[in-house]
Formats: sequence, structure tokens, C-alpha cells
Amino acid sequence: MIRQLMAEMPTARVFFAGVESPPAPSHDLDRDLLEPTSPQQVKEVLVVARTPADLRRAATLHKLLPDAERVVVAVLDTPASHPAPVPTPTPAHRWRALTELRVHQPKARVWVVDARFSASVPAGRTVTATARAFAGHRLDVIAAPAAAIAGVGAADWRPGDPNATPAEVTGPVPERVGAPGSDVVLRTLDPETPAAAHALHLEATAEPVSEGGGLAEWAGAETPIERPTLGAVSWERIGRPGMAESPLADPDVLGEPSMIPPVDERLVNPQGFVTTPSRGTASLAERDGRWSVLLDGKVVTAFAESGGVTDAEVSRLRQIRAVEVDWHHAHSGPLAAVRVLAGLAAAGVPLVADAVPRWAGALGDDLVAQLTKQPDLSDDLRREEHSIRLRREALRTHGVAARWEQLGSPSPAPPLTSVLLATRRTDMVGFALDQVARQRGVQLEVILALHGVPRRHPDVAAAVERFGGPITVLEADNQAVFGEVLNDAAARASGSFLLKMDDDDWYGPDFLSDLLLAHSYSGAQVVGTVPEFVYLSSIDVTVHRKQVTEQITSFVAGGTILVERSAFQAVGGFRPLRRSVDTQFQEALQAAGGQIYRTHGLGYILRRGPAANHTWQEPIGTFLQRNRNQWRGFRPSALMELDGSPRP
Repeated sequence: MIRQLMAEMPTARVFFAGVESPPAPSHDLDRDLLEPTSPQQVKEVLVVARTPADLRRAATLHKLLPDAERVVVAVLDTPASHPAPVPTPTPAHRWRALTELRVHQPKARVWVVDARFSASVPAGRTVTATARAFAGHRLDVIAAPAAAIAGVGAADWRPGDPNATPAEVTGPVPERVGAPGSDVVLRTLDPETPAAAHALHLEATAEPVSEGGGLAEWAGAETPIERPTLGAVSWERIGRPGMAESPLADPDVLGEPSMIPPVDERLVNPQGFVTTPSRGTASLAERDGRWSVLLDGKVVTAFAESGGVTDAEVSRLRQIRAVEVDWHHAHSGPLAAVRVLAGLAAAGVPLVADAVPRWAGALGDDLVAQLTKQPDLSDDLRREEHSIRLRREALRTHGVAARWEQLGSPSPAPPLTSVLLATRRTDMVGFALDQVARQRGVQLEVILALHGVPRRHPDVAAAVERFGGPITVLEADNQAVFGEVLNDAAARASGSFLLKMDDDDWYGPDFLSDLLLAHSYSGAQVVGTVPEFVYLSSIDVTVHRKQVTEQITSFVAGGTILVERSAFQAVGGFRPLRRSVDTQFQEALQAAGGQIYRTHGLGYILRRGPAANHTWQEPIGTFLQRNRNQWRGFRPSALMELDGSPRP
């Protein structure tokens, strides 16, 4: 395919990302193009990326690409779950020269975007727009200062960040219009001596670092954050495990997460997780000098020499039940080893290991603790619980924003979520507020809308007093329409997110934090789940329903709707209806171009009594169909952390 594309554009300047041993003449964005190109214009530019994740690294380097009248972006290995990458010209005024835009799929898994212009324009605009399309057209923003990157592989540290400034490895950072080029610089170096390599990965230093016997001087005013390249911490440089004088005996080698490039969570995340896989347990081991996943002796997928995990590799593992990590072979190096494990864990691939070597401490203690647990992965529910625990730790430790906080960037204030809680039942107010109070690791407030219920009622007053967090109490008339009550509650909210919760359902302690995590990697304006676990109180039965989760969808349960405040206001909130307010809101959001994401459902239990007691009047028989499991009594998922709680 590469030869065909180059043959069709014989005069084009060609750039590659994620492609090993690209044919000449071309420029390898991962290895040899880290200096700004000359300002000359060319007629055509061809950018070839192996996967969408590789294209996002190319987008980080878009300022290095020349101007051209035709720009072709080709992605060779795209998971089938990705929609067509139709670029959105943003900002529109910079695309006035666009005369033709073609998006086509010449063969399976290959996407090509062909843009033609009436005048030469920066080729990088087409690259960044295409990369943004693969990531759901969400703003490519990393909550950190404006960054400059320099050195081989430096784009791995800011994937999908078109605001980054590439610089030469010796500096300085090119200036921007009327301002310095960056607030912080990250530089990768590949020293010639093992001793210098070892010094590099112990901790970042402000001092010049030895390179080839000399000094890697920095010409700019900034003090770079310096990190090793893959070669700097290869086995050949620092010695394989067990060798005499090997620094791998030191537990501080790669001893903290900030020593490895982050995971690009926009594309390497739990989307597409399969709850009932069709294939068995595989192993992660060395094959031909690199990490590979093997099943029955055959390679399911192999990872790049750098250890970077892409969405394409993850998609090939979705039907695998579990992956056992084999640490006993010498893989391509410790840096690659840790990157593979962090990426697979962030994607929710069920990983297990007997132990984790001391040199792999950069995974983080919490992630290591989860990896070394031995759950019964033959059970679909236990397997999914294990996956969720892994992905939580990996995404929160190894995501891009988290990594830059570890590097010293200021931590943004956590978002405030306003919980909209409307109720007509005095006896459920205490229970509902207890569910809100269980939430951990989040900032929230409660807007309690009493629908025909007086705030002075003893049950209500006692529950409000017992609740320890910020709470606003709203009294609505008994005849008020449900949708209007919710809108009145939202009008009193202060949060950047609104969460609608029901007064009689159970919520696990990580329910809200999981929704916010899913919002961060999905790009959807609404995140929620479906009633996967349902407790049928009238017959004392818990059912675990068959549901497809971790995907863009058209509906989530009303008691789990987490919405960006701006999106809520854009569609006018809830319709003034007595019923179907959740469905109508979600219909309006999608009609306006918004997206809804459904995350896992193991942190939520829907309580179902007689249909007359619910705004969603579905007969009980509906919940006894299409079930994965059914138990007598109350049987929550382990993630609910309700062991020892009294039966409802």
C-alpha cells in the first residue's frame, strides 16, 4: 500500500509515522525529522501513519511540515470500530483555499484523506484535522503549560497536541507571535555511555547531560526536563537482568511513572471492551526481540520496538480472555516493557502476573498491586471487575495530563459536579444522600429538589443535616412538571458537570469518578451507563443483564446521566414533560450533534419495584429477559463495595 501511494504521488514530499524502515526518499517523523524544515513550498505532501495513534504523534509535529497545494493523509491499520475520519476544517477561515476533500477506504482497515487547495497552505492543518477526527472531533487540549519538545521520540510525550512546539535538540525554542515559544521544554537524549544512561533515568536534572563524551548543551533560556530515549535504557546499554554490574539490581531504575512516555488515552482506552470473549488466555512474551501477545504459539499482535501501544493492537486483543505476563525473557528493554504494560492496562486488557520485577517500578505501586492479583478470570464478571480496576489505575497514573503533572506542571482544579436529585418520597431522601456521600475522589455538590415534599419534614431535615457536603434544597410544588423541576435544580447548580441521580438506586463509591474518567477518554458530551444490574424488590431477585458497554451509544439510564453543563444549556435542558424527560433530552443532544458514551455498568444497581412507582413504567418481566445471570436476593458487583450491607 505504501509503494502504491508513493507511486501515485511521485513528486510529493513523503513523511512517515509508526512505519518501520520506511522506503526512501522520505522523512521519518519518529526518528530523523526533529528540526524545522526549510520554509520552501512543495506541490504535494503525503503523510503515512501506521495507526490512528501514530497519526496523533504526527499531529504534534505538524509545524515541521511544509506548505503544499495537495495533502494526502493515509492511515494503514485502522480498527473497524473507528468511523470514517472526515476532517472538520477548524478554524474555518483558514480553509478558504480548500477546493476538494475526499475521504475513502481503498482497502480494509486503510483510510485515505485527500485534500486539494487553490493555494499552498500548511500541510499540518490537514494532518491535525484528520487526527482530531479519529479522536471524536474533540478539542486536543492537554491541561499543562505550552510545551516544547526536542529529541528523538519526544512527540510520544505530547501525543495529539498541535499546540506543542518542536525544537532542535540543542535549542532554542522557536518563538511564537509576540510570546516565548513555550513554558516548559521536554528533551530526550540518547547518551553513548551506559553510565550516562543510568544517570538519566534516575531523575531529571537541570545539569547538562553527557552525550558521546561531550555535553548536550541547551541554547535556550529554559531548563529542559530531560528523559532517556529507548536506546538509552536498552538492555545493550545497561545490561540484561542478572548481569554483573547491571543497574537493574537497583530498584530505582525506571522507578517512577514520570520516567516513561504517557499513554495517549484518547485512543488507547477501554472503548470496545468485550464482556464475553470468544478466545482463550494468551501470554505476553518475547518474539523476535519485541513484546508480542501469543495464543496457542501464534502471534496475535506484536508491539513496536518502542513499546508504544496503539489502538490497532488493542483491537486485536478484545476477544482474548486474559493475557499472562511472562517476565522471564529479556525483552527489547525495560522502557519498552513498562510502556507495553501501561498501555494494555489503560485499554482494560485483563492482565495478570505472578510478580513484577523491581526495575519495572515505573508502573506505579497501585497498578503493580492490581497486576499481581489472581482473580478467577474464567468468570466473566470477575474478569470485567479486574479489567476496570486495572484501567482506573493505568489511566490515572499514565495518561497524558497525569504525566505532565508528575513532571511538575500545575494541577488543574478538579471539576465540580452538581448532582441533581429530585424526589417525591420523604423516606428515600436519606438513602439517596447516602449514595451521594459514598462518592470518593471527586468534587461535588447536591441540588436536592423536593417535589411536593416540605423541607421541614422530619425525615428530610434529618437527612439534610446528616449529609456532610455542600447542598442546596429546592422546594417545588406538587403539581410542577418533572422536567421543569429538574431544570430549576440545574439553574441553581454551580458545577461544570451535571449528574442526574435517582433517589432509590444504588451507586458504587467510584461511580462518579468512573463517569468523569470515561468523559476524559471518550470525548462525549454525555456519559452514563445502562441498568446492567437490576434488583427486583417485589420478588427479591437480582439480575445481571446482557449489555454492550464502553461504546458510543444512543441511550444511557436516566439515573446515570453525566452531562457537560455547556451541552446541557445548548439544548435547553430537559423538556417540560412529566415522563420521558431522560429520553427526550438524549434525543435532543444527538440531534444537535452531541455524542453519548456508555461506560461499564458495574458501579450502579437499578432498584425496580411495582411499575406504578416509577416514571419509567416498564413491566417487571422485561428485566427477566436477556440476562447473563440471575440470583435470589441482593447480589451486587464487587465494585459496589456493599458487602455486609443490610439487605434492601
